[in-house]
Amino acid sequence: MNRTAAAGPPVPRMLLSVNEVAAELGCGRDTVYALIAKGHLPSLTISGRLRRVRREDLLAYIDSRVPTTPSR
Repeated sequence: MNRTAAAGPPVPRMLLSVNEVAAELGCGRDTVYALIAKGHLPSLTISGRLRRVRREDLLAYIDSRVPTTPSR
């Protein structure tokens, strides 16, 4: 009998790399590092080298942004 996990929707990862955050925001890595440095986007350091952003912190940052309307 073959025992495999039930196929279901993929579970989103809890921690995202700077490159993944940049892709989600549609910006570059430098912009993400600037957001982290300014304290706008919390991040974690793992093993003293790896920088990760919790998915919930990224979503909170996005929710905190005020949509702008184009000027005429």
